[in-house]
Amino acid sequence: MILRHKILDKLRAKREQFTSFGDDFQNEAEIYRAALHRLAGLSAAGLKDLIAAEATPGALPTNEFDAASNLRLSFLPSWTNHQEARAWAHDALLDHTTFAADGSQIQPHKDFSVPVAAVQVAWFVNHHATAGSYVKDIDFEILAPQELEVEYNGEKTFSEQAVNLRRFEMEIERLCKLMKDVAANREYRQKTPLAFFDSSLVISFADRLQEPQRSQYVHQVVSLLRCSEETGVPLIGYVDTSAARDLTNMLAHAFRLREAAKIHDAQLVNDLLAWGDRTPLFICARGSADKKQQGVLESFEEYRRRVGFVYLKTHSTAQPARLDIPLWIYERGLLEDVLDLVRAEVIVGNGYPYVIETADAAAVITAKDREAFYAIFQKFAEEHGVELRVSQKAASKARRR
Repeated sequence: MILRHKILDKLRAKREQFTSFGDDFQNEAEIYRAALHRLAGLSAAGLKDLIAAEATPGALPTNEFDAASNLRLSFLPSWTNHQEARAWAHDALLDHTTFAADGSQIQPHKDFSVPVAAVQVAWFVNHHATAGSYVKDIDFEILAPQELEVEYNGEKTFSEQAVNLRRFEMEIERLCKLMKDVAANREYRQKTPLAFFDSSLVISFADRLQEPQRSQYVHQVVSLLRCSEETGVPLIGYVDTSAARDLTNMLAHAFRLREAAKIHDAQLVNDLLAWGDRTPLFICARGSADKKQQGVLESFEEYRRRVGFVYLKTHSTAQPARLDIPLWIYERGLLEDVLDLVRAEVIVGNGYPYVIETADAAAVITAKDREAFYAIFQKFAEEHGVELRVSQKAASKARRR
C-alpha cells in the first residue's frame, strides 16, 4: 500500500524543482516559437540553403512547404456534430481496405529455472464493404530457451530483447503478408488501401541496441518499406504521442539555436493546427542522440532519405499525431487519399484509429493471462519430465495471492 500524506510531503519538498522545470519549458518554447515564425517566412529553397551544411539536420522540406501558409495545410470539410463527421468518415472509408497488426508478449519468468516466453500477434482487416466484411485473427508463438539467447560482448545470455525482437518480426511479417494479399486481390485494390503500423517507422530506439539486434531491427523495417512500395499498398507509421524533435532540430540548425531539451515537435506545432489540419510533408533526416555514432536512419539503405512525416491534428484538445510516410506515397499522388483514410479511422475510433485499436484489443495479454501461461508451463514440465525449479519467493507469492 502507499500512504497519501507521505507522498504529498515528498512532493512539497521538491516543489521548486517541478516549478523550475515548467519555467525552463516556457522559456525554450518562446524561443522556438519565434524561430517557427521566422521559418514560415522562408521558401523551401531558402530553408535548404540554411541547413545545407548539416548531414543530419533533423528534417528537410518537400515541395509542400511552399504551399503551406504558416506551416499549415487546412482540412476543408466542417461539421456541426459528430453524426455528420461519422457520415463523412463512412463515405471516405467505403470499399477501402484498411488493416493493422499489433502484438503482446510474455517475458521469461525470472523465478523459473527454465526460461520460456511467448508472443501473440493479432491483426484486423476491414474492407469497409456495405455488407460488412472484415477479418480478425491471432497467431501465438512459444519461445524455447535456445530462442531466448542473445550474445553480448562474446557471452551468451537469456534476454528479454529476444522476445521483443520476435514480436517486432512477427508484426512486420504479418503486415507484409496482408499487403501482398491485398495487392493480389483486384477488388481490394480498386480503392486505395492502407496499412497501419502502430509505431514510428524511424526506429530510433534501435540506436541504443548492440549488434546484431540493431541491424536485425533495421532489416525488418527496411523489408516493410520495400514490401509497401513493391505491392503499391500505402503504409503509415502512426504515433499518437510523439516526442520526436526533427523539426526542432531543423530549427536549431537553421537559426543557430541551442538544441531543444524540453520542447518537441508536436508541442511546437500544436497551436498552428485545428482538427484535421496538418503540417506539410517533411523528409526525416534524423541523426543520433549520441553524437559519436551514426543514427539508425543512416542504415536504411535506399530509404535513408525516403521516409517523410507530417503532424496531423486528430483531437481537438490533444497534441497532433505524427504520421511517418514513405515518400513513394507522396510521389504517386496518394498522400491526400491516405490522410483522409487516417482522419476517417480516427473519427470512427473517437480520437484514435479504429483499425489499430481493434488489433491492439485482440493482441493484448493481461496479467491474468500471463499467470495462466506460467501455470500451464509448470504442468507441462511436470508431465514431460522437464526439470523446472521455482524459487521460494515465487512460490510464496503464489500462495499469498
